[in-house]
Amino acid sequence: MKMKTAPAMTVLAKDIKTSMKSLLNDVGEIPQEIYRNAVENSLHPAGPQYWIYKWVDENPGEGSEFILSICLPVATFGVTHSGSSFVLKQMPRYKHMAEEHLGAWDKLKETYGKLMSEMQKQELQAGNTCREVYIHCDFETPENNVTEVQFEIK
Repeated sequence: MKMKTAPAMTVLAKDIKTSMKSLLNDVGEIPQEIYRNAVENSLHPAGPQYWIYKWVDENPGEGSEFILSICLPVATFGVTHSGSSFVLKQMPRYKHMAEEHLGAWDKLKETYGKLMSEMQKQELQAGNTCREVYIHCDFETPENNVTEVQFEIK
């Protein structure tokens, strides 16, 4: 586990309001569409997708709603807007604790637990967002997935 500060970055993004129970239905084809939209609008994908979870509740539960931002870092080469339902925006620097998760996403809960436990040990105050960075996605062999989980630090 490492404490890090990620640099600011330009992303193509779409925000949706969802919950853990309805996440997959609400996301639909957005992960595929974001790449298509970037290319159609002369934006160059410049990194893996980030899924940013922002909670409004202080003690979120499984049914709690949150805002999910699906983001793709891009090089704009002077383009100033996406011309679609996706938004081109600047993500600020992000101070966080990070842990790499190797394997299927249904085991991500374990990685989140380790991160939260370590943050409590170090007496770090969590922010209201966390991010999942999908470094390598293998839908046929999920144990090959590589995901970095990032928990915001205030």
